[in-house]
Amino acid sequence: MDQLKALPLGRQLILGAGILLLIDSFLDWQHVSATINGVTVASGGQSAWHGFWGVLMCLMVVAIVAWTAARAFNVTLPEQVPDGLATLALGVLIPVFALIKAISDSYVHWPAWIGVILGAAIAYGAWQVFAASGEKLPQMPARDTTA
Repeated sequence: MDQLKALPLGRQLILGAGILLLIDSFLDWQHVSATINGVTVASGGQSAWHGFWGVLMCLMVVAIVAWTAARAFNVTLPEQVPDGLATLALGVLIPVFALIKAISDSYVHWPAWIGVILGAAIAYGAWQVFAASGEKLPQMPARDTTA
């Protein structure tokens, strides 16, 4: 537990919001109910794990939580993968995919909007991790315009 408390704020945000988003992903992000004379006769819903954008977002959440937890517990990870840049890439894509999932589905339910907010918290934490890493965003090579 002391290792988790000693983590920088960015990594704590990623772990906390990531675990909450994983829990939220199992709630109904889409929900519909049928009522007759004010009495609900049928209702149903689907979690975030339904559909392309939801599955992709959920897999990225699992990846960023596992990556951050591995860093927190000093697990040896590949040195070729830049920590800050990988965290930033996943952290930015998660809220984008959560928002796409929320606005592209019908009958959006409140857990979808909570998921978008938690995704934004992950993105903020990922930005803090990237900024603290000292890494730079990759640059495109300059084109030769003399020819």
